[in-house]
Amino acid sequence: MTRALITGGANGLGRVLATHYLQHGSHVTILDIDTDRGRSLAQAHDDADFLPADLAAFDNDMLPATLAPLDLVICNAGISVSGDFAALASEREEAVFAINCLGHVRLIKRLLRERRLNSGARLVFICSATTFLPFPIAVSYAASKAALDGFAAALEPYVRGAGMSVTRVYPGPLRTSHARHYAGYDQGRGIDPERILPAIVRGVARRKRRVLPDRASRLLYLGSLVPGLLPRLAHRQYRDHLGPPGLPEDTAS
Repeated sequence: MTRALITGGANGLGRVLATHYLQHGSHVTILDIDTDRGRSLAQAHDDADFLPADLAAFDNDMLPATLAPLDLVICNAGISVSGDFAALASEREEAVFAINCLGHVRLIKRLLRERRLNSGARLVFICSATTFLPFPIAVSYAASKAALDGFAAALEPYVRGAGMSVTRVYPGPLRTSHARHYAGYDQGRGIDPERILPAIVRGVARRKRRVLPDRASRLLYLGSLVPGLLPRLAHRQYRDHLGPPGLPEDTAS
């Protein structure tokens, strides 16, 4: 039986992934701050466990000693904050980095140190298409996902000797609760995470290094090959929401 751990597995894409692997015979540990939805999902499946955890405050007590060695880890949890970069409170942006990137760095380090990853384990990082398109109304989110992407790329040769693989996934806009972070902007509705599930599952099974699971991610990847093009277009689209550069730090919360 494949043993998997999925961060942010109580909601959105993480929940879709957790449900898929549970339905296909895996044991899944769901790690999430949302205790109600996390526990309800775990209680609905015999081979599921729930770990209430806030990746922003990851510590050595977060993983129980009873956690069995894993075959699959999906680093999916993520939050965002949107608005004019210079006016946003730094504390809010630091939380984005803590959850989206640093919490996952600490998690992987802990799993490696305690030998909780089986030989041949698959490590999956849900990055974002914003890695290719710096998002002018969510600078810290785009930067945190780019940092996660960079960490995954650097980790790959480090774990290769143990037969482990690293897969990076770059979803475009999704129709999940994550969209609440951009409620004040015309973002469209995105696509249902169920639609990108097959591409992600195939990519993980084949140990692909990079998965572009939807049309938006593929287009943005191609656009990123022309330096400076996408940032200019994005800034033009959102310029009405952006203040002039040089505003005092932390003028808004």
